[in-house]
Amino acid sequence: MSVAETPIYPSPAQKRLLIDQLYERILRGPRIDLLSKLPYEVATYILHFVDMHNLTKVALVSRTWNQFSRDNEVWKSVYLYQKQWRIRTPAHQPKAVEAAARHPADEGSSSWSPDQGHGAPQPSHRPLNWRTLCHDRKELEQHWNTVPPKSKLLGHIDSVYCVQFDHSKIVTGSRDQTIKFWDLQTHKCTHTLRGHSQSVLCLQFNDHIMVSGSSDSTIIVWDMDTRTRLAHLHGHTAGVLDVCFDDQYIVSCSKDTTIKVWDVRTHALLKTLQGHRGPVNAVQLHKGQVVSASGDGMVKLWNVGSGQCIRDFIGHERGLACVQFDGKTIVSGSNDKTIRIWEAATGKCLRVLTGHSALVRTLHFDQNRIVSGSYDHTVKVWDMTTGQCTLDLSAGHSSWVFDVQFSSSRIIR
Repeated sequence: MSVAETPIYPSPAQKRLLIDQLYERILRGPRIDLLSKLPYEVATYILHFVDMHNLTKVALVSRTWNQFSRDNEVWKSVYLYQKQWRIRTPAHQPKAVEAAARHPADEGSSSWSPDQGHGAPQPSHRPLNWRTLCHDRKELEQHWNTVPPKSKLLGHIDSVYCVQFDHSKIVTGSRDQTIKFWDLQTHKCTHTLRGHSQSVLCLQFNDHIMVSGSSDSTIIVWDMDTRTRLAHLHGHTAGVLDVCFDDQYIVSCSKDTTIKVWDVRTHALLKTLQGHRGPVNAVQLHKGQVVSASGDGMVKLWNVGSGQCIRDFIGHERGLACVQFDGKTIVSGSNDKTIRIWEAATGKCLRVLTGHSALVRTLHFDQNRIVSGSYDHTVKVWDMTTGQCTLDLSAGHSSWVFDVQFSSSRIIR
């Protein structure tokens, strides 16, 4: 191309001038409501490409546009475009419910429950109202940037070491050797379980069973319907520091430096994983793999079936207190006051989060954020993508924070 043929591009200032001139011509010209002249299906299809903020403005233009902007399929596309607002179903739900979750608007068989993590549809006869769903989730997201109201549950007579909750209850384990059930709405204690002879250090439950571990070096499997003991597991030679389970295995770790794998149905000891040189403080089980965190400063990834260590994750400068694993990402907290995010498949450290001034004792994460609790008496919320601390809950505790759990609408600490 010769010099004479070289195109001349307008400068930024010229672009702005051209845009202003074009806008003035449009304003002076005849007003045509093109959207209203289109078939309903075409008009609403166009609105599929409008974001939530502007879709709200569209509703103010006219009655016709307001009608278009309320279309359920339009709001469904807005919701699904927000990848962090996933709809997922718990593993124990039947396949019919899972299918309804994959095609909720088409099947018309799910309703929204905001306390189920990213949001889990529950069987219902009402179709999802995607517009309401979007506004509810937007409001919940905004709550993460402010300090939420707090309630205190009073009943244990000593330190609370572990906590888990679902849509209706909170379960806590304490140094007072008891496990307490609390109504999530009234905050009243509904049941107290006794069985361990020393501190209850860890617990996990689902709809059917609960597994708890104690300083007395034993594990108890409880029936969630009757609140009675199903089994008392002996095998560790020191305190049981963490437990987890799925539909095949119970995995426990101990101050005795070992990890033990038990059959969830027969309660038989299947294998003992050895490799850590210090107390194993935390374990997380996901689809046949276990991640462990130890006082020796190491994170290890294990194959449950073979009992072999797949990979070591090296980087923390002091012992580890907590770890979480979702199959792809590992997040660990340490006595070096940092949180590290790891890529499970490669062992690569993706990010180091700094901000706590003492041991990071507990953490929980989803694809959007990490919530951590520390011996510095604080709970912090971190952006999973940027690693920035977005919320610091420095009030509410006068002592160490031992455990923390969260959903899209609340933090329990």
